[in-house]
Amino acid sequence: MSKSPTGIIPEELMFPAKRLQVVAFLMKLPVPGDDKVDLLVGWARMVGVTVNSSQRRTVRESGSDRGAPASV
Repeated sequence: MSKSPTGIIPEELMFPAKRLQVVAFLMKLPVPGDDKVDLLVGWARMVGVTVNSSQRRTVRESGSDRGAPASV
């Protein structure tokens, strides 16, 4: 998989004010968490914003390589 945000993150999300929507979009992708973080950081660089550790952690923990929560 290419780790470039272009072609993966929809064009309508390529704006600084769309940070929360980008995080939500990435959380739904069925890819490993580290790849999601790479996409988030790449997106942030392209649109000229920064992402904090909480946002990076959120997308990383939603990765397909993370175990699903145990059912009760």
